[in-house]
Amino acid sequence: MMEIRSELPPGSPEPAAAAPRTFSRAAAFRSMGFSLIANALCPWLLFRFLEPRFHGGSVLPLLYLTTFPIIGFLFGIWRKRMVDAIALIALCGITIHITVTVLSPDVSTALVLRPLEGAIIGLCFLLSAFIGRPVVLYIARQFVAAGAPARRARFEAIVGMDKARVFYVATIVWGCGLVIMSAVHVALAIDLPHPEYVLLYSILGIVTNLVLVGWTTRYTARRVSSYLRAAT
Repeated sequence: MMEIRSELPPGSPEPAAAAPRTFSRAAAFRSMGFSLIANALCPWLLFRFLEPRFHGGSVLPLLYLTTFPIIGFLFGIWRKRMVDAIALIALCGITIHITVTVLSPDVSTALVLRPLEGAIIGLCFLLSAFIGRPVVLYIARQFVAAGAPARRARFEAIVGMDKARVFYVATIVWGCGLVIMSAVHVALAIDLPHPEYVLLYSILGIVTNLVLVGWTTRYTARRVSSYLRAAT
């Protein structure tokens, strides 16, 4: 089984290692701009180009669109030289998209069903919190403490003092956010023309994820900062 791990950037100060990274507005805007081009504009242009060239209802244009998330996934693996938890979640989403598209009888059905990927992943987040294993805790542990016993010990001490409440809350918020986003996407898929929906689907997904990431970073940093002195 492939090891799942992650490293902090070289030179990160050891005392701050157990704290979540601060939210950078500039970095968020750069990330959003790149994502909008690579995951929204390019797929939309490709769909507009391909849809008239296939018979009505063909799902092949949607299958071609999956090349963008696949390329992004492979580039992320190459850049980080590892498979982390976020990459595995992305891979699950890509797999669900491809499976639903192939099994759908036409493009309209595929566009309605593809957003259910968010609901499936969101429900898995909620289930993980319900059974006492919140997904966000494991993601945070991976990024904060992997490969450094001292950082891991400090992180575990903070988690113990907080009783992992912050990660339960974050996991529930993510789960609910993904389920709600999925429901909105389904409603839009039923109501909008195909090209407009393809563009709006990606934009809403990117913005929602950035909002959730920004909120999670700020929330966890605020909640665990009071425990840092006790853990050092």
